Amino acid sequence: MVMVAVWGVPAAPAVMLYRWASEVFVSDHQWIDALYTGLILSSAFVVYMVCLLAFSSLLQFILRVRVKEQSIFPLQSFIAIRWGFCGQIGRCTRPVLQHLVPSFLANIYFRISGATVGPGAQINTANINDPGLITIGKGVVIGGAAVINGHLFEQGELIFSPVHIGDNALIGTGVMIQPGVQIGAGAVIASQAVVPKYKVIPAGEVWGGIPARKIKDSSER
Repeated sequence: MVMVAVWGVPAAPAVMLYRWASEVFVSDHQWIDALYTGLILSSAFVVYMVCLLAFSSLLQFILRVRVKEQSIFPLQSFIAIRWGFCGQIGRCTRPVLQHLVPSFLANIYFRISGATVGPGAQINTANINDPGLITIGKGVVIGGAAVINGHLFEQGELIFSPVHIGDNALIGTGVMIQPGVQIGAGAVIASQAVVPKYKVIPAGEVWGGIPARKIKDSSER
């Protein structure tokens, strides 16, 4: 039902655009008519993509779990149900979102969904889970296919732990950032690194590897 709603409701404006344009742009020539149809379909799909982002982000804004510090909840709780719905909504949106990163539309989507995104941030990944728990400073660059998580499961409990990425930090391609990680301003996380949960990375340092370890001090850069 979640998928039906998330995918179906935003399709209504696209369908209306298609119907209207199909009546306006008509040609007796077969190839011109086919060209019109192709352009109308692609335009309708772009409208659908934008509407899907708007609808999905609004749903997540309403349903998201609002915590500002590490919080623990039973799996059998209303909070966990809300979190589960938000997660499913995010997964339904990701196939479209991945075509719109990096862009101001993607940044707006993450902001409405609950993330704090500073000015000038460049987010090249659609894999930001639990956006309400993620803070991205100004001028941050996040590489393609990076994954940022704000939750984990331990001993039958759902744990939320905010992630903070400081101003002008660089997160490389394919990096995985686990819950509770704090990355200082100007720090660099090398491509494919895995930053373990609750790790604190000081400002200006360069880290890499699995698990991530310090490669350079800020004074060596």
